[in-house]
Amino acid sequence: MNYYFKILFFLLFCLNCQAKEFKSKFNFSFNLPDGYQLFSQNNLYDVYNHSNNDPTIKKQLSLAKQRLKNQDVELLYNFSSDPLNNITILMFDEDYEMNEKKVLKFCKKILKLEKKVGKRKVKLNECRMHTNPKFADWSMYRENESSFMEGATTQQIIFMYNQKEYVITSGCWKKCDQTKNELLEMVDSIKF
Repeated sequence: MNYYFKILFFLLFCLNCQAKEFKSKFNFSFNLPDGYQLFSQNNLYDVYNHSNNDPTIKKQLSLAKQRLKNQDVELLYNFSSDPLNNITILMFDEDYEMNEKKVLKFCKKILKLEKKVGKRKVKLNECRMHTNPKFADWSMYRENESSFMEGATTQQIIFMYNQKEYVITSGCWKKCDQTKNELLEMVDSIKF
């Protein structure tokens, strides 16, 4: 009997060690990085009213609530890392090609649009093709200073799959190496 108890305990322990898998409203599953919470129209109000009283977190949740009203987006926040660090997931009905020759021009085009909207002149830190998710038609990584908020960094994976463009963006203020790793690991875990 003791032998079976050990096996059962081991199996339960292993199941709890695995990353939490979530289903996106954009029809894919992914592993949610440790510390992140997934917000949607359904649960944001509850979190907003019952979370801690930190004014920075309250302000960020208020902005998230407004964004969810205006755009079809999924939001993930890691309040334990920094109240402002977040990941957003967007999907667009697009179909276009990307390669090594076009990627830098495309990154500069995105940055130009961001500068126009954000009213801040910022520089591109990194722009390159990316290998993950493996099933994607193509994938790219870009990183720049945020054109919307001073002191923030935008890290982004854009990939094409089944004639849809997926844009997964990390906005970070602190621990940006960590958020970059979390973003890349999350993208690596995507399954359709």
